[in-house]
Amino acid sequence: MARAVDVWRRVKIVLVNNRDFTVWQFRRGLIKRLLELGHEVLVATPPGEYTPRIEVLGARHLAIPLDQYMDPAGDVRCLAALTRLYRAERVDLAHHITIKPNVLGSFAARLAGVPRTVGLVAGLGHLYNERAGLKPRVVQETATALYRLAFAFNHRVWFQNEDDMSYFVRRRVLPRRKAVLIRGSGVDLTEYSPEAVSQDTLQRLRDGLGIAEGTGVVLMASRAFWSKGVREFVEAAGRVGAGFPVRFILAGASEQSPDTAPPEYLRASESEHFRWIGFRSDVRELLALADVVALPSSYREGVPRVLLEGLAMGKPVVTTDTIGCRETVDEGRNGFLVAPRDGVALATAIERLLRDPALRARFGTHSRIKAEREFDERLVVERVIREVYGIH
Repeated sequence: MARAVDVWRRVKIVLVNNRDFTVWQFRRGLIKRLLELGHEVLVATPPGEYTPRIEVLGARHLAIPLDQYMDPAGDVRCLAALTRLYRAERVDLAHHITIKPNVLGSFAARLAGVPRTVGLVAGLGHLYNERAGLKPRVVQETATALYRLAFAFNHRVWFQNEDDMSYFVRRRVLPRRKAVLIRGSGVDLTEYSPEAVSQDTLQRLRDGLGIAEGTGVVLMASRAFWSKGVREFVEAAGRVGAGFPVRFILAGASEQSPDTAPPEYLRASESEHFRWIGFRSDVRELLALADVVALPSSYREGVPRVLLEGLAMGKPVVTTDTIGCRETVDEGRNGFLVAPRDGVALATAIERLLRDPALRARFGTHSRIKAEREFDERLVVERVIREVYGIH
């Protein structure tokens, strides 16, 4: 029988994800606040270069054998490892993030008698992109069935946009009473602000990237997935660059995935108007350098963190009128929404902003106001602790 949680006492919480970088990038505000409140925080991911940074926060890292791609034998090993971990640590609350941790972690928590289990659906990803054919439908139905089984053991599930929540409730993956809608993961408005990066830093960055003064900068900071809009971004770079001094910068890794744009394609596409710079840890500084932040995604996003960071940095945004992305734009006030997979529309919206500094400034001001009103990380974290965790 599961132990009961006394929400007034010190609670041992484990966050489970498939990458240590993701925890560091998106959950460190949550971790900090939990530690401030006196709770013990464990982070379970495969080990990586961001593990020491997580431990510096005060959380304890536990390495688990979790592969984000399909691996039945590996999944069994991960399920067993998580079950042992939860039992040995006598975890009070398990928080699972992304599909494999949600499924395997929920089963493990049930087997180990964890008193409270919660999930996060931070977007449905490329598995749920609208694609024709039998195989995509089978994959989607299988994923939905696994979510349904796993969420039967969850007390609450956090959704980052209303479309995903409505889809899961409509498909009876979970009852509405278990679903909590909190848009995005929030953004640290002190770390990400127009004043956070010095002019000297911007000049060094501009020099390092070889961008001349007077050249417009359009930033797409994202994994180099086709469904994130890589092809449309490259196309827009060519169209806008034909009549305007501009550099389109794609900052993001080309990961192993069926959806990945190959490095060969990205390198072959480079020109005076487009450059791929790979994974970067200085995204805040790149955002500060940018005149426009773009994400032409057709991916089933939650609410893209990079767009929230762009808002906080006071930047105009061009993104697609799709699930998750549209949450970040008040059309014609802080940015433009374009149709997915439309490089021409993307180019037109970006060029309109590049040619009108006053419009960019107005949009940037409204972006910052929107970030402060809707996406302050402090407000998001407090809602997660209270409404998802049930800690008061």
